[in-house]
Amino acid sequence: MRRLTVGAILVVALGLSACPAASVAASPPYLLLYAFDEEGSAIAAQMAVTHTDTILGRVVQSGIASGKSVILAESGVGMTNAAMTAQRLIDQYRPVAVIFTGIAGAIDSSVHIGDIVIASSWVQHDFGYIGAEGFRLHGIRTFDPQQDSVVRLTAFPVDTLLLSAARESSQDALHLDSVGTRKPAVIIGGVGASGNTFIDSREKRDWLSQNVNATIVDMESAAVVQVCIANGVPVIVMRSASDLAGGSGSSTAGAELDRFFRIAARNSATLVLRFLEHLAPLPQGGQ
Repeated sequence: MRRLTVGAILVVALGLSACPAASVAASPPYLLLYAFDEEGSAIAAQMAVTHTDTILGRVVQSGIASGKSVILAESGVGMTNAAMTAQRLIDQYRPVAVIFTGIAGAIDSSVHIGDIVIASSWVQHDFGYIGAEGFRLHGIRTFDPQQDSVVRLTAFPVDTLLLSAARESSQDALHLDSVGTRKPAVIIGGVGASGNTFIDSREKRDWLSQNVNATIVDMESAAVVQVCIANGVPVIVMRSASDLAGGSGSSTAGAELDRFFRIAARNSATLVLRFLEHLAPLPQGGQ
C-alpha cells in the first residue's frame, strides 16, 4: 500500500526549494475533488491548466496549482457518484493523495456558517438497520489493505500526516471571506457524516449530534474516504459550512445554502490552495 513519508508531506512552504515546471508536472498528482461547479471554479481560477478531459461525463482538468501537480475534477453529488468518480480517477491517475473540498451543513453549534471543518474521520449516517426500535447504525464491511481482508468499519479515518499538514497550514494568515462581521475559523478534528439526503431537519440534526457525534454533514465525503482507504491512497476532506442543517431561527438550511454557498465554497478553496503549498511533490515512482 502506498504511503506518504513524513518528509514528503510535512514540508512548510517557506522551506520548499523552487522546482522547474517540467519537474513538478512529472510528479505524481494530487487529486482534488469537488461536488459542485462553483466549488471547483475557485481553484481552477488559480490553476495553470495544461490539459482538459471528460471522464464519466465530467470535466477533469490537469495542471499546476500552488506549485503542485494536480488533477481537478467534479465528483458529482451523492455517495454513488462520488465513489464512482473517485475510483475511476484513482485507477487512471494514481494520485499521491486525494483532497476533497466543498461545502457542508453544520451540525455542532460550535461550527458557524463560513467555518472550515477538517474532520479526522467520516461516518455514513444512513447505512444501518430499521426495525421495531427504529434505525440503528451498522458498520460497513469494506476492504482494509492494512489487514488485507474485508472488515467492518464504523468510521473511516482521514490520513494522519495530511491532517498534521492541514493543522500547519491552518496557522497561516488566510484571507477568508467574512460572514457579516465574523471571520471564519478553521476547525481541525471531529467527525463528519455523509449520506444521500440533504439535511434540512432540526430533528435529524439532533440525531446526528447524539448518535454520530457529528460536527458537519454532507452527501459525498464518507464514500470518497472509504474508497481511498480501500485503495491505500491518503485522503483528507476540507468542508466549509454553508448552512446549519435544519436551519436557524426562521431560516431553513436551503435558504442559508442559497445565501452563503459561494462564500463557503471560496473559503474552502482558499484553504486547499494554501494547504497544497505545505505539501512536497514526491519523486516519480515514490511510494
